[in-house]
Amino acid sequence: MLIRNCRIVGSQGVREGDILVEGEKIVEVGRGLKGEGEVVDAGGRFVMPGVVDCHVHVRDWDEAEKEDFVSASSAAVAGGVTTFLEMPNTKPAVDSLDMLKKRVKLGVEKSLVDFGIHLGYSPEIAEMQRIDVPSVKVYLDSLTGDDVESVLEDAGRLPYPLTVHCEDPRIIRRNIEFARDSDPEDFLVHADIREKLAETSAVKIAAGLAKKTCKNVHLCHLTVPSSLRYLNNYTTCEVTPHHLLLPDVDLQSQKGFANTNPPLPPSLNVHGLWQPVTAARVDVIASDHAPHGIEEKGGDVFSAPSGIPNLDVMLPLMLDVVNRGGLALTDIVRMMCENPSRIFNVPGKGFIQPGADADLVILDMERETEVDPKQFYSKAKYSPFTGRKIQGAVDTVILRGRVAFSEGDFNVRPGFGRYLYCSIPK
Repeated sequence: MLIRNCRIVGSQGVREGDILVEGEKIVEVGRGLKGEGEVVDAGGRFVMPGVVDCHVHVRDWDEAEKEDFVSASSAAVAGGVTTFLEMPNTKPAVDSLDMLKKRVKLGVEKSLVDFGIHLGYSPEIAEMQRIDVPSVKVYLDSLTGDDVESVLEDAGRLPYPLTVHCEDPRIIRRNIEFARDSDPEDFLVHADIREKLAETSAVKIAAGLAKKTCKNVHLCHLTVPSSLRYLNNYTTCEVTPHHLLLPDVDLQSQKGFANTNPPLPPSLNVHGLWQPVTAARVDVIASDHAPHGIEEKGGDVFSAPSGIPNLDVMLPLMLDVVNRGGLALTDIVRMMCENPSRIFNVPGKGFIQPGADADLVILDMERETEVDPKQFYSKAKYSPFTGRKIQGAVDTVILRGRVAFSEGDFNVRPGFGRYLYCSIPK
């Protein structure tokens, strides 16, 4: 395959040229290339690496009615995401070697795109033989005791990098007690319960562990600008499109459909979060794709589950930011392709260079669309971005040298996706 007439985007800049692919790999990048087989003319449009989304909730198994590997990976490829890393808080959870084996088998059978799976923290992991996974995920907000520091210390002894959901459960539990008599239709109560101190407290503890143990720790979906002052040479962090683009007034107006953890921040925090993003102090933009059913999202502040579906729209939303002058395409590639690939050691992904997998997205930066959840490939047909007009779209997606999505049509089937980490012991 030859992809010609491209404006090739990397974190260091944009260059004009062609991309020559043999089999599943890029073999040459340059001008005036020639090759046999299929020719794709990019028509002078921007071409970026396929997005590597390091924070996705696929659901499936006991929650397959909310999402499964087929629907999630369909939304991914249509949205320019050619690789995702799944979070382990499924039902049942992926927190043992046996469950990881079963989850990988399910993904291999059903996913359209390539994937990895974070392993959920449990004390039993220490007894497992060493395996290759993106990270071990620790959900601090789910802890039922006051042993936040000791749980992190135990996780820090494991021979894996850590990914941490940073909200201090002690602060959350205290605030729940204060909020019991609150108006159940006031969704700002959710933001009060999970106040910014819950995040900054947990970030301080997790970053301190990283520095003390010299262990790589990735901090998920930060929302409070002051949290970043605790980062160090052993930490990386991510933000999400909804925390960058939606203030808490949207939580109040859209109620359960904008409910997420951590909650949407006040407007000042949204503006403040952009400063470290544009200053390259934030490493990753990830979707935190977390689908639920419309009926349950219509509940009150105490019953509506947290989570926003983003796989269909994350890249278009960020392309719109580029068109508005908020970021450059080089920033998008750095935070959504190259950095996640480096941080989680995703083999062959995130770069347009010889030897890399031929995962490419041809962009249409002129196309204008409106977010319509009815058109989502995800099973979650809702979005706090509903009705938002955006400029910038995915035109064509190439996955491992094959046109996977073009002109609204899928050219790959469930089972085309591969598990990206080494084979799991039998």
